[in-house]
Amino acid sequence: MRIEWTSYQSPVGVLTILEAREGPLIVEFAERTGRLNLAERLRERAPGAVIDTGPCRQATSWLTAYFAGRPRPFAYPEYLPDYLSVTDAQQAVWRALTTIPFGETRSYEDIATLTGIHPRAVGQLNGSNHLAILLPCHRVVGKDGGVAYEDMRWSRLQNRDAAAMFSIVSEHVFPFLRSMAEDG
Repeated sequence: MRIEWTSYQSPVGVLTILEAREGPLIVEFAERTGRLNLAERLRERAPGAVIDTGPCRQATSWLTAYFAGRPRPFAYPEYLPDYLSVTDAQQAVWRALTTIPFGETRSYEDIATLTGIHPRAVGQLNGSNHLAILLPCHRVVGKDGGVAYEDMRWSRLQNRDAAAMFSIVSEHVFPFLRSMAEDG
């Protein structure tokens, strides 16, 4: 079993990507990668895995579209437990992240209601997500709408989500509404 890794230069910093044939396993900020022992964690679950440099085409393609303002949905990667030890609670929270539309946020309490997991645990589980941006943990905010941690990257990602939604609406919805008004 081969796992590719690469570094991706993004507008919010360098990202380390690890990807299997099925799809992305890890998209993490480079400065966090070393202390997370990701290679060791992958080898625990997939002992025969060979990790080598490669293009990580699925993740880099998705990220390139996202940062260009053309985001695509990213489904929860059902293959993830084959490569990493993830708990049922992590999977529940991470699946819930994939339901948050671009340009919108949800509170920890919203995710707690959806998953049946206490809001504080939701915060910890959200923070344990190693598929940054793809599983949009940056769209989860405190009850008052503020971020629960100070990292300007998350604010920039939230702003990028909102800008992408406006771009999609401008490109598709506004012309449709104009044509409807002109035909009306």
